[in-house]
Amino acid sequence: MKQRTALLSLLLVMAFSLSACQMPGLQRATTPPPPSEPQIALALPRSGPYAPIAGKIIQGANLAVKELQTNGIKIKLNVINTSAGDWIAKVNALPAANAVIGGPLHGSAYAAARKAGLLEKRAFFAFMPALETGDEGTRAWRFFTSRRDQIDAIVDFSTDTLGIRTFGAFYPADQYSLRMVTLFENALQEKGMPLQKASYNSADSSTWPTAAAQLVKPTQKEGSSTPIPNTTCEALFLPGVWKDVPQITTSLLYNGEDRLVLLGTNSWEQSLSGKNIADADKYLLTVFPGAWDPARAPKALRTPGNDFWVALGYDFARFAANINLSSRESSQAITTRIRSLRMLWGMAPIQWDANGIAHQKLYLFQPAAGGIKPLDVSDFRRVRTAVQQRAALRIQGLPAVDEQGQPLVDGLPPMPQPAQQTTATPAVTAPGGIGTTPLPSYKLRLPSSAQ
Repeated sequence: MKQRTALLSLLLVMAFSLSACQMPGLQRATTPPPPSEPQIALALPRSGPYAPIAGKIIQGANLAVKELQTNGIKIKLNVINTSAGDWIAKVNALPAANAVIGGPLHGSAYAAARKAGLLEKRAFFAFMPALETGDEGTRAWRFFTSRRDQIDAIVDFSTDTLGIRTFGAFYPADQYSLRMVTLFENALQEKGMPLQKASYNSADSSTWPTAAAQLVKPTQKEGSSTPIPNTTCEALFLPGVWKDVPQITTSLLYNGEDRLVLLGTNSWEQSLSGKNIADADKYLLTVFPGAWDPARAPKALRTPGNDFWVALGYDFARFAANINLSSRESSQAITTRIRSLRMLWGMAPIQWDANGIAHQKLYLFQPAAGGIKPLDVSDFRRVRTAVQQRAALRIQGLPAVDEQGQPLVDGLPPMPQPAQQTTATPAVTAPGGIGTTPLPSYKLRLPSSAQ
C-alpha cells in the first residue's frame, strides 16, 4: 500500500511539472538560443571618394563569408551605405543579434554614429587610424593601422635591428607631416634618443638642397670640389609623400650624403605598389612599413589584384564571426573577448592591449624596380656596410676603383662625383661654400639586389 501511494505521488508531481511547462504563468526563464544564422555588418560609403576602397573591403568580406559557408559556418553579411542619408536608421533596424559592425571608414561617419548613440548599442570596429580621444577601448575599437604603429615599426627596426642611436627628420610643413614627426620624436624620447629636424618647402624643390644642408653640414677640402658630409645622424625620417623622395635623395647626395637609412611611412606602400620605379637602385637604404604582404597571406588572398583593403575586409569578416557576439556586451567584456581570439591573418596581425587599444605589427618593405619588395635584413646590412665603405674612400679622397676601373667595394660601383656647376644655372651657396642646385649627374647608382 505504501509503495502504491508513493508511486501515485510521483506521477502527480510529474504531471504537474509537465503541465506547468505549458502554463504561461509558470514558465521558467530560459536563455534564448543563438540565432541559426549569425549576422555581421559593414558600415561603408558606396559613393564618393572612399567608395572604391569600400568596394574592396566588401569584396574581401564576401570572400571570407563564402569561405565560412563552404566550411559549414552559416553567416550573413549586411552592408550599410554610410553615403546614404538614412544609414543611421538602417543600422538601428538591423537585428539585435547583429552586434558587430565594421567601420566606419572616415571621421564624419564615425562622429555621426557617436552622436546618434550607435556606439552604445553595437560593437563598432572602425577602419580608421585614430578615434575620438578616450573612445578607443571604451566606446569603440579600431581594426586598422595607427600612425604610432608605423613609427614603432621603423624605430624598432632602426634601433633594435641596426643599432642606430642618432636620428634626423626632413619634412614638409603640412599638418600630417608635423604630426608624424611629433610621434617619431616621442617614440625616440621614450628610448632616450634626441631628434634633429629640418623642414623644406614642398612647393619649391630648388630650395631643398639648402634645407638638406642643415642636416648634412657639408664642407670641402682645399682644392677639391667634393662635398664632405658632417651628418651626425645615421637614419633620416621622411614623412612626406613618395613623389618628394627622388628629389630629396638628390638634394642629400648633392651635399655629399649617401649613407643615411631613409625611413618612410605606409603611404608609400600605396604609391609604389605595382609601379615601375625609375632608378630603383638609388633606394637600397630606404625602408617603410606596410600591412599587406601577399607572400604571407592565406591562399585565398593570393589572387592577383588583391591588396591591403581586400585583406582588411577578409580579416574583419572572419574576426567578427569568431568573436561570436550576439549583443553589445560591456566594453571590458568585449576587450577580454577579442584579446583571447586566435586567428590566421591576411594582413599584418592586430593585437589589443588590456585597455582595448589596437596595435598592428607591420611588415617592412623597400622600393624595387617592380614597385616594392619585402625587406631582407641580411641583404640590407650587407648593402649598408658596402655603402659606408665606399663613402669612406670618397671622404678620404681615395679612388673607389682599382687600376682596371673595377670597384674596390664588392657589389657597389664607385660613387659619382658632383658635376661642375654650369654657367646656365646659377648656384645657390650653402654652408661650406658649395653649390646646392641639384645636378642630374650626381646620383647614387647601385645595382638592385635580388630578394
